[in-house]
Amino acid sequence: MTDNQVNRNDADRVEGLNIGAFLKKVGASFPGIRKRRWLTLTAANCCLLLCAACGLSSPDATAVPPRIALITPAGTGELAEAIRLGAEAAAKENGAELMTVEAYPSDGNMYTPAIADSVGSQLQVKQANAGHGTLSRSMREQAQVEAAALALKQGASALLVDPLSEKALSDIVQEAQAMNSDGTIVPVIVLNDEFPVKGITSVISMDNVEAGRQAGQAMAELLEGKGRVALLGPDPLNSGLIQREQGVMEALVQYPNIQVEPKSICNTRDGCWQTAKQLLDQQQVDGFITLQEPASLGAADELNRRKSADKVRIVGFGSEQQQLEQLQEGVFDHLIVQNGYSAGYLGLNQAVARLNNQQVQARVLLETKLVSTDNMFWMDNQKLLFPFVQ
Repeated sequence: MTDNQVNRNDADRVEGLNIGAFLKKVGASFPGIRKRRWLTLTAANCCLLLCAACGLSSPDATAVPPRIALITPAGTGELAEAIRLGAEAAAKENGAELMTVEAYPSDGNMYTPAIADSVGSQLQVKQANAGHGTLSRSMREQAQVEAAALALKQGASALLVDPLSEKALSDIVQEAQAMNSDGTIVPVIVLNDEFPVKGITSVISMDNVEAGRQAGQAMAELLEGKGRVALLGPDPLNSGLIQREQGVMEALVQYPNIQVEPKSICNTRDGCWQTAKQLLDQQQVDGFITLQEPASLGAADELNRRKSADKVRIVGFGSEQQQLEQLQEGVFDHLIVQNGYSAGYLGLNQAVARLNNQQVQARVLLETKLVSTDNMFWMDNQKLLFPFVQ
């Protein structure tokens, strides 16, 4: 029998023999150095066969992808959708799993895959007996905190949060820190707002002061440097909106013939509609600067009702579908728009970097643009306003 025949026949029977007995049997056929070399090679081959049979492979093949949760604001909107799309794109690139958690979904309790390839999943939480028109601010905050807690229980290793308020964000950070029983810290990345809360890993937001300056300067040019301007906006304690108002005033103070009315507080579309109505009933207002979406839509509702959209100017913040439609119709003169897609994309990248112990930026500034009827169909602005086609 030749060496090749011994090798082939014994290799065919290796799986059915005891490894030690097999080596002893084969070793008897070869003297000296040749036997030792044969034993070494055969032992190595057997180890490889055993590893393959036991499923032993590289760590990368069995590594579990990080689960990152996106805690969206209560309710839905185009900005929230753009943020989700950006986060999903970054999740695919990084091999991460994205959970989008909405504290107040419009379609009830449900669990559905966000995308077919299982890179992400969508988890939605609805509060009992909650309605769009009756949900109080404190209830909305609690809903968002509970959504974050649920995401952590579902195994989220990092949180992307578009917070409703400083209080909600503070409570979410506490939830994240309480979950790290293994000694690790759950990163919290904040999108769209800045609040003085300790424990935040990174903030992805626009420069609100500069955005306010853009709005104020745009209004001054629309009014040709003279007239009465009213500011509409919600919670005076929201630091981002305070900064926007600061920027507006920095721009308008340069125009002595523009009189700025004290800011009117309104939190909902209907409330801001009533506020705009009262201001127009009581005095002449030449322009509204609205600091967020509900204020913009509420003021637009009143101008449409009065059929005076061509007489009273509006410069607003946001890129909701109704705002864009009314911008095209000429109800809005300008909208200050931020890149929500980039917020989600950059936020998830920051979370992955922290989880991989890489350097993370404490603050990332998003680009803002002043969009009007004249430039809303420019290619760059189309990508900003309609990220769904990127």
